[in-house]
Amino acid sequence: MQQTGTNRYPGLKFFKPFICTLVFIITALSSNISAQSVHTYVDRDSLQVGDRFNYTIVFDGMYDAISFPVEEDFENEFEMISRERYQVTERRDSLVYTLQFFGVENSTIGRKEIQLEYEGSDTTLYTTPVPLFFKTILAEGDEEFRPLKPIFDFARNWWPYILAALLFAIAAYLFYRWYTKREPEPVTEPVPLPDPFRNPLDDLKKEIEKLADVQSLHTEEEFETFYIRLGDSIRLYLKRIYEFPALEMTTREINEELQKELAPSEIITITRKVLNEADIVKFANFHPGTEEAVSVYKRAKQFIETAEVVNYEQIKYMKYRYEVDHGIIKDNTISEISKKENV
Repeated sequence: MQQTGTNRYPGLKFFKPFICTLVFIITALSSNISAQSVHTYVDRDSLQVGDRFNYTIVFDGMYDAISFPVEEDFENEFEMISRERYQVTERRDSLVYTLQFFGVENSTIGRKEIQLEYEGSDTTLYTTPVPLFFKTILAEGDEEFRPLKPIFDFARNWWPYILAALLFAIAAYLFYRWYTKREPEPVTEPVPLPDPFRNPLDDLKKEIEKLADVQSLHTEEEFETFYIRLGDSIRLYLKRIYEFPALEMTTREINEELQKELAPSEIITITRKVLNEADIVKFANFHPGTEEAVSVYKRAKQFIETAEVVNYEQIKYMKYRYEVDHGIIKDNTISEISKKENV
């Protein structure tokens, strides 16, 4: 006579409660983990310079506290204009970022961290990277920016050059004969006084004050001139303070050079924002209004206030060194150092 399963394995009945409990714990943990998820969306897949688009992060799950990415977490190609938070339900939270694109090639919004706190434990989730494609603003038929045709070589006629060389030699000989026979006249020229030191910050203030009447701007040409003059004024100031060719550099190159020069973070941030807005007006055919012009003018004033604090000692030393080099004041220490460097 066969025994039943319970009778054949009498020890199994002692493990049943343990197995049931273990299965319940694993199921609870799995449901809790799977209940937390992050999704990302963008409303554009290709961008031009200056385009604005929405980047949305949606979180599904339970939490006591949540921390979304901030402006510093985004790449240099993206400028955060604003962000709005929406909590649809108790288990769904979302944040919509309005970003502006300043890249010149295909870019990617990298994965971002989302910090969670739930029932005393901390969890970090990551968004999925989002690729964005760069779309040029040049039309296919715009020949103005197309490569030039090859340069053709033409046969040269050397006779004009030979004749010019002979005439130059004769003129040089006659001048030499006249110069050696003339009686030199002693001429005492007064030594010109050196120009006083020009404070770069004072020059910047004067240029920005000339642009103060923002309300009088009406036409596209007037707005474009305003942005170009404002951007060039700040570029010239950076060139004189940090001694690199800022007038010939792009905004990204200036930002990288300021980081190499260990410039204060306040100067780097304000410079990037002001020059980016000037660039999209100058190069991206963006047409601003009075409100945008007033905003960028206020940022320029903020740049001056910041520079007065962080560049004070640097400008003071520039003035001191200028006056020493031009003989306005004497400094034996600097003179001795200069002699050693020359040796």
